[in-house]
Amino acid sequence: MWSKEEAKELRLNFWNGFKRYCSRHHIYRKWVLTGVKIKSTQLKFYVDNEKALVMFQIDHKNDLRRYEVYECFQSYRKLMAADCGEDLLWEEDYAGLGERLVSAVYFELKNVNMYRREDWERIYAFFAEKMPLLEEAYWEYRDLISARLKNMD
Repeated sequence: MWSKEEAKELRLNFWNGFKRYCSRHHIYRKWVLTGVKIKSTQLKFYVDNEKALVMFQIDHKNDLRRYEVYECFQSYRKLMAADCGEDLLWEEDYAGLGERLVSAVYFELKNVNMYRREDWERIYAFFAEKMPLLEEAYWEYRDLISARLKNMD
């Protein structure tokens, strides 16, 4: 088991390694992530000791509003699947990130562990392949989803 300091250093090394991976593979981009203009929604990289995720996380504090935002995403599910592939997963109540439920549209890479260095290249390749797909879907449907949400207010 890792001490708190060792785990922190390993996480830092992991994310610095991802930056180096991107540089080595000529991936020079600024990821959208928190710049998402759909309220209570983020594009997110996530990794723990079981899985890696690339996701739209919908985490409004009000569950009813979170469901409304998720429903707006759902209305573009077929189009997003055509753009992103059939391995795009959808969960209205996703509990895999901790204590609080969120809604999620995501890709998952199972059986990887951030604390196992030999998994890092697979995780980095997964991140670099899948995040551009979600970012493109974001740019494609952002204005439509935002307009629908404004009409629901």
